[in-house]
Amino acid sequence: MRRVIFTVLAAVLAVVISLRVEREPAAVSALAPVRWDRSRYNVMEEPYGAGDLQTAGSGARAEIESYFLGRAPTMKNGCTGLLAGQNVVLVLAADWQAESSPVLDRLSSEGARFTDVYAPDWYQGPDGREFALLAGMTPVTVQERTALAWTGGEGICLPFALARSMSRAGYETWAFPARTGYENAYSALGFGHVMAPGQALSGSLDDLGAGPWLAYWVLPGDGEGEVTSLLTALESRGLGRNTAVCLLTGSNESLRGHMVLWGNGLSGLTVDMPCSELDIAPTLLDLLGVEMDSRFFSGRDLFAPAGEESEYPVSLYGSAFSDWVTEKGRYEAVHDLFIPAAGANMSQTERERYVSRMRAEVYERYVYAGRVLQTDHFRAAQG
Repeated sequence: MRRVIFTVLAAVLAVVISLRVEREPAAVSALAPVRWDRSRYNVMEEPYGAGDLQTAGSGARAEIESYFLGRAPTMKNGCTGLLAGQNVVLVLAADWQAESSPVLDRLSSEGARFTDVYAPDWYQGPDGREFALLAGMTPVTVQERTALAWTGGEGICLPFALARSMSRAGYETWAFPARTGYENAYSALGFGHVMAPGQALSGSLDDLGAGPWLAYWVLPGDGEGEVTSLLTALESRGLGRNTAVCLLTGSNESLRGHMVLWGNGLSGLTVDMPCSELDIAPTLLDLLGVEMDSRFFSGRDLFAPAGEESEYPVSLYGSAFSDWVTEKGRYEAVHDLFIPAAGANMSQTERERYVSRMRAEVYERYVYAGRVLQTDHFRAAQG
């Protein structure tokens, strides 16, 4: 029932959203250019061809650019560059429901642990999960097509996407999908090599070259055996010390999942804040020391210091009016109800301001993701 309510609400309000963005650009465009200490923040001097749009101006492009450049970036931190030069295996096992298993336990005990992981229902099936993971942007349906299908069909340019960012830094990028028909989408997101669906990564390691490389692998069903075979194959080739493995499990039916990050130097790290697949791209890029501009992501670097100006709510549904969760509590949009977390002491006024600010963040991320995809906003930065 909740899904039906949100689907109908999103459809009814789609026009309202677009009109509101068109009619109220001043709220964003009036922002003064933000100047950061660029040695401390993950920003770029010329972020993806923004050029003279870095100052507030008029027109749709300037309004979109003002929104992104006015957002708070995440800070570089003690984990920045920790995995520099390492190969990366990114594994998506969306249907893996196991709460515990030998390989999950090993990866968690030897790597970084994430204790509060969500698997949002983007109302787009597997497409939404993959787009959020690889683009780090809220998946928005465009002209009745999923964000992943739209990106592939229209050749949308998203220069900040994980594979494209790593490719610019000299990584070979490989996709091992589970489905057919998405070759153009993977290519648009920056993968230089797209393998035949269903091909096991463990049997293809010798084809990846000397490195560094990124290998994205989508597993159908329970991935216990496949991931175990992968770790064995990595270690037998002497790649265990210079290859990081990021594994994401969970189903959007339950809205919960697991995230583990295994690699040299990650043991003992723990992240207790709420997180989702939207956070993986900026987190991995910072760990690798790859140049990025964190203001373009819907998620955040999970190892960066969190402050009031950089707090990111985790959206639970694919709607501009989604439920969301933060360290301070959970918001139920249908009932306009905020449930504070244990220990979150806020006055009524503080609570109302906080909820208003987080709702605006969720709304704007959804709206501007749609604007970017609809207009192919970053096409000028292609290359």
